Amino acid sequence: MNMSNYSKHMPKKLKIAIFCTTTDTVPPSSKVIHAPLWLTYYLANLLAEKGHEVTLIAAPKSKSRAKIINKKITDLKRNKTIKELIQRNLIGTSRRVMALNDQTALLDAYTSDAFDIVHAHTELSLPLAALSKIPTLITYHSSYDEFYNKLFAYYKNNFKQIYFNSLSNRHSHQAPLISFIQTVHNGIDLKNFSFNKKPKKDLLFVGRIIEEKGPDTAIMVAKKIKLPLELIGEKFAPKGQREEFWNNKIQKYLSNNIQYKGIQPHKKTKQYYQNAKILLFPDRWKEAFGLVMIESMACGTPVIAFNKGAVPEIVKHGITGYVVKNEKQMIGAVKKI
Repeated sequence: MNMSNYSKHMPKKLKIAIFCTTTDTVPPSSKVIHAPLWLTYYLANLLAEKGHEVTLIAAPKSKSRAKIINKKITDLKRNKTIKELIQRNLIGTSRRVMALNDQTALLDAYTSDAFDIVHAHTELSLPLAALSKIPTLITYHSSYDEFYNKLFAYYKNNFKQIYFNSLSNRHSHQAPLISFIQTVHNGIDLKNFSFNKKPKKDLLFVGRIIEEKGPDTAIMVAKKIKLPLELIGEKFAPKGQREEFWNNKIQKYLSNNIQYKGIQPHKKTKQYYQNAKILLFPDRWKEAFGLVMIESMACGTPVIAFNKGAVPEIVKHGITGYVVKNEKQMIGAVKKI
């Protein structure tokens, strides 16, 4: 359940290896929305500031205050073969190649005595962690289904050097077979998100433009309450799928009052948060956390969110926003602000 067996022998200043994925840089490039890569960036920087010896295993051109290792990493983002696979819609094949690239990048961490602990933000580290004596902390950023619940429980129960933390209490409730060492909410660097006292009257949606995230609900709320709405996020995820949802639920409603802004650089997204009256978060699935909510609140913009996943742990109802059950309640909450 805890790491006491290891912590007794660990120095106060640790040698830490941190890894997320090699599919993009740390922090992610301006055309990519990938919350775990931002969290990896923040964590590596802050642990290094605390005096720990931090090594970030990351894609070429990554930036960090920590030491960066990428000598065994192929820059797949610029690899012609991978681009062709994706263009030909061979998503499964390209993902397998990317997974192998991630595991190759991790080999050095697990075959050397250079680290006291490995913090991996991906399940792809599990087979390597099982073969190593180095303790590994796994932070899984997606919701748990039955497969991952059983898979992670197998590794937790059979390899004492592997540990898991959850992102929220509701996140841990999704995986009753796993013994989590602790719930650790995601965080951000507040220096990157400044408060704005005088926002506009616009509503804002930030996230992938897919049915599970509920952008169509945000549009209906904006139309019924007659307020401007700006949508920020990737149109298709993965590309080539979900066109029907886009065509029938999103594109047909776009106008001067309801605008799709595409993917925006992180600095630009911050400005949208600052200028918005309200962030709408009408998720249909049980989100493990939801980083956009704390980014919005850090700028002083309240959040109105469906009561799904970690939302009740993040939004203080009636103080930093409203937690609602449906579209009708969301409209009522907007009118209160």
